Amino acid sequence: MVNTTAAAYTAAVLLALLCSSWAADAARLLRQDTDIRILAIGDSITEGSVPSKNTNHPYTIQLEQQLRKMRPNARITIDNEGVGGAGIFAVGFHKQTTIPPVAERAIQRAKRHGTPYDYVIVMLGINDLLRMGKSAEEVKGGLQQIYGWALDAGSNVIAIPPFGAPGFVSKDDYKEGERKKLADMVRGMAAGENSRRASSPKVAVLNLQATTMDFYNMDDAERSRWLDDGLHLTEFGYDVLGRAIARAIDRNLAE
Repeated sequence: MVNTTAAAYTAAVLLALLCSSWAADAARLLRQDTDIRILAIGDSITEGSVPSKNTNHPYTIQLEQQLRKMRPNARITIDNEGVGGAGIFAVGFHKQTTIPPVAERAIQRAKRHGTPYDYVIVMLGINDLLRMGKSAEEVKGGLQQIYGWALDAGSNVIAIPPFGAPGFVSKDDYKEGERKKLADMVRGMAAGENSRRASSPKVAVLNLQATTMDFYNMDDAERSRWLDDGLHLTEFGYDVLGRAIARAIDRNLAE
């Protein structure tokens, strides 16, 4: 009787493990065969401005291509809401708007239609710091508001601090100091939001300026590969940015 009970128990455990393994595999398959909806929010960097060629080559082109390779069964939708010249306070050059109303409108519209974004990529602030002379602290409030709208709608946030602009300000300029402060604040906001939320959605920070795109520590030849005019990226730079974001999203989907 004891042996029969033990055998039954062992069989039950094995069945549970098999079911658990199957469920995990099924979950992975479902993740790969689903909609991935992405909203890109930002300024002319999100727009993909390449001034020397008078054209746009947004990072979202490469982002979509890479995600299609990584997740061949997924349906990828990316909406690019880049507004050249705009920011939290700065008004766009061609569209007379700041970014917060653009972000709120897009996020709420998707939520209202029952198709909220899985990821909202937020990269802005450089126009506020350089053109408007705003402090990092002032820009922080607007970024936090956009993060909040996205998170409350059920969207994960990919927060990218603005890149440096060696063609416009020196490494020792106080405005570059404010940009670095803002990068620190973005990391702090992400940590704060994530600590308040036990599960998804979350905020992930992609601080490429601290690694791959450290433009101030490149020589002129290397910098010219990345930067078109000392602020906007080259087509090469936008493609690298798109691939980096795709890897970040793929890692998140695999968790």
